[in-house]
Amino acid sequence: MKTKRTYGILFSILAALLVITGCNADASAGLFRQISESTKPVGIQYRQILGKPATDLYFTTSEGISFTTGTTTTQIKTNTADSRNLAAYVDNANNRVLFLINDPDSTTNSAKVRSVSTVSPYTESSNLDPSFALLSSYKIHNLYTNGLFLLQGTHATNGKTFSLSTYATNAFTNVVSFDAATHGLADYSLESVLQATGKETIGISTQPIIVSFVSDAGNYKHFYTDGASKEVITLDTRLANFTILNSRLYLLTTNGKLYDAGSSAIGAGRDLSSVSSMISSNKVYDANAFMYGVRDAGGSKSHIITKSKSSNDPLYVLSFADSSTTATGESIRYGYGEYLDSAEIVSSYEKGLNNLLVATAENGMFELTIIPASANSNSTSNGTSRESEDYTL
Repeated sequence: MKTKRTYGILFSILAALLVITGCNADASAGLFRQISESTKPVGIQYRQILGKPATDLYFTTSEGISFTTGTTTTQIKTNTADSRNLAAYVDNANNRVLFLINDPDSTTNSAKVRSVSTVSPYTESSNLDPSFALLSSYKIHNLYTNGLFLLQGTHATNGKTFSLSTYATNAFTNVVSFDAATHGLADYSLESVLQATGKETIGISTQPIIVSFVSDAGNYKHFYTDGASKEVITLDTRLANFTILNSRLYLLTTNGKLYDAGSSAIGAGRDLSSVSSMISSNKVYDANAFMYGVRDAGGSKSHIITKSKSSNDPLYVLSFADSSTTATGESIRYGYGEYLDSAEIVSSYEKGLNNLLVATAENGMFELTIIPASANSNSTSNGTSRESEDYTL
């Protein structure tokens, strides 16, 4: 009797397992496909692609600053406990890379500027202490791969001021600034500086950026600027990134909404207040999220390729026709999205039209080639992706 009862229990368990397995067959298949196609960590933890000023590609990793010829990689600066680079920029005109390090003696969490030669023997400078005529005192927030430093300080007339500045001959020069008196930023702090995906190394006069601030009460102010002019984007929510397609500006919020902000042209005094929602993707994005736009060869449809905050999410494409006020979404696991299912994208560089280098936190660097006509097709017809570290220059 005991044996029969034992068999009965075993049969019941097996039956339950079969039901569970059958109900979850599709999910399991998707999971196994993701595991089989995801790329293993390669031991390189990328931080930034700094660009390709000549024939060599410069980048930063957790180990330091390097460049590659495509066949040989050379490290020109090694991170140490006293000199760990936070951000960098290739100053090719002066044969150096400018970079930031933490200042352990700072009471304002400011960074220090250093440089390293791009010509052997790759000498690292001591701390640079640039002067800045615009502000009586300042701290350095960040350095971007387009050569702009983000500084915060006090202006004699306008009070609290944020400045995007360039560096030369041991001095900062203001390019565009935002202050308490003119822009109402007395109780605001810097939220983000957004740069279009793949175009991060292009100068602000050619490739506009968006500078965002958040108040103590959680309200947002966004400024779209090319350095010479700046315009307010009236959208009180956190932005993830933007792209320009067909001479129109599109905004992506961190809660996954896509907005059409109209003409991308910057004219003095134009207020980008007529933004219109196109889709809510139900995705969550970080600031400076991957957001790359392509256009059909026929010029009647646009596709915006994104990567959400979750590294396990595939690429997600938002598509719309020129005449449409709404967009559709599609997950991409094949073609150009083949190796990015389980990767955290940290930086990108546009080699050519619809051709990108994409650096990840742990899975290496990939080269993507996108076919615009089928960019929203979840199939191998949408383009290609070379395997990790198999990119070309």
